[in-house]
Amino acid sequence: MVGVVAAVLLVVGVGLLLARAAGFAEVRDAIEQADASWFVLCLGAQVVALTAYADVFRSSFRWSDGPDPGFGPSARVMLASIGATRVFAAGGVGAIAVTYWCFRRARFSAEEALVRVLGFNALFYVAFGIGAWMAALVTVTSAWGDVPTAFALPWLVVVPALAVVAVVATQPARLERLTRAGGSFARHAFAYAVAAVAWARSALVDPAGRRMLGATVLYWSGTLACLWASLRSVGETVPLPELVLAFAAGHGAMILPLPLGGVDAALTYALTVVGVPLAPALVAVGVYRLFSFWLPTVPGLAALLLLPRLGRHLEALHTHP
Repeated sequence: MVGVVAAVLLVVGVGLLLARAAGFAEVRDAIEQADASWFVLCLGAQVVALTAYADVFRSSFRWSDGPDPGFGPSARVMLASIGATRVFAAGGVGAIAVTYWCFRRARFSAEEALVRVLGFNALFYVAFGIGAWMAALVTVTSAWGDVPTAFALPWLVVVPALAVVAVVATQPARLERLTRAGGSFARHAFAYAVAAVAWARSALVDPAGRRMLGATVLYWSGTLACLWASLRSVGETVPLPELVLAFAAGHGAMILPLPLGGVDAALTYALTVVGVPLAPALVAVGVYRLFSFWLPTVPGLAALLLLPRLGRHLEALHTHP
């Protein structure tokens, strides 16, 4: 609960700083003119995204003849991982810890559980990277949309570079050596990271894995649709590739050690780069984060509190597959 309160205070503080930069009167006008009918689409898009996320977890559980936890328990795992991101300062680590715990309750080995958790998370960023790269390509070539070259160029360079590194590292000739854990913590972490990328790569060449990738695309599409509807609620719209790049820049900020409000600030300013005035951008991001971040918090915290009950269900999968 302390983590949630701290998160609220951080977001409010950053929001006030951004509102001051935009002009309090302009922000007030954007709020007053907002069309709440778009909120229905925000909610629906977020339900689609979270449903897709639960399906990815379920598919990763069933991968390679693993037990099927069912959609309901998979959704509860997804919500519990959201709850963990709200409670712990290092939210991403909390979500990984919850999903890892769930795999272990179902009697997966420690190594297999960690590889699957990291692997299915890697699949999310495969879809994320491909989408950002395609958006950058069409904007740089002026085929659709127009953004500063410096805003698009990093995606054109970094995404292919990471793909090459992943392919080279997971070649059979290197894989066994690179995934041999031992020595320092950093060496262990590197070995598991390579094993997770190899798991994701194997999923991409399997029909069941491609279905999993399709669910990650649906997750990002739902999340992006929520942001688009949030912009429409304040009377703003941008071409799809520009919206994808702004979205990618804002979510890419999550990789950096920024406080929670820093993500809101990054996404707000990314929208201004693609032509949205600061005041409506700030209000749109506030609406977007309300539906994508804050609304799932209550069921997420409830699912986290009920995690022991879910653990007993997962243990029963081992006894009665």
